[in-house]
Parts: sequence; C-alpha cells; structure tokens
Amino acid sequence: MTRRASRNCLTICREGQNRGGKTACRSCIIYLASIEAPFACVRKSVVSTEQKTPANIARRLSGRARTQASRNKAWRRETYTLPRLEARDKARDYFLKFPKAAYMTEIESWRELPGDCIEFTIRRLPSAD
Repeated sequence: MTRRASRNCLTICREGQNRGGKTACRSCIIYLASIEAPFACVRKSVVSTEQKTPANIARRLSGRARTQASRNKAWRRETYTLPRLEARDKARDYFLKFPKAAYMTEIESWRELPGDCIEFTIRRLPSAD
C-alpha cells in the first residue's frame, strides 16, 4: 500500500505507481498535474534585478532600436556632388560596376545646384544574389 495525494487528504492507494520517488495512483497523478500546470511558467520566469526607472527603460529601448536598425540596413547609399558631365560619367561607371539586375542599383534622388552641379544619391544592395 502506498500514500497518495487526494483532494481531501492523504489516503492509502492500492494501485499506486512509483514516479520519481513519489508514489501515486493514475487519478492522483492527473489531479496533481492539473494543480501544478498553472504554476509551471512561474517557476521558469527570471526576475530582473535592474530597477525599472524611465531612464533605464529609455536606454534599453534606444539600444534595441540601434541594433535592429543596423541589422535591417539592406541598402548601401552614396551621395555625390559633381559637375554635370562628371556626374553623368560617375553614374554610368557605378551602373557598370554594380549592374541593376544584380544589385538593384538606382539613382534614389538628385537635384541641380547652382553652378551647373548635380547632387545625387545612388543606392544598391550590398551583394548580388
């Protein structure tokens, strides 16, 4: 005869099974599992020792934003300010070096400046797939 947990008290159970040093019948095992289930996540949680002040929270969130932004930085951008003819040659050379089909190269923005200069930004993927 073995002891088992019951809803009312500890009783003697004849159909007991030995489970890791504890002996209980099948119905008691199910009952005990249903009691312990809600607390399983509480045992595994880790409590932070850091104080939750607004400054600490802001510092942690800004650090997380910086690391995520660096991971998601898919485009390489380069900005040039050159005279019109040199700007045209630079863009042509850039497209020859990094073809649009492989690197998705494109002139992202451009504007005319006084003195017949052009400012333009070229973007491309860091590597060809």
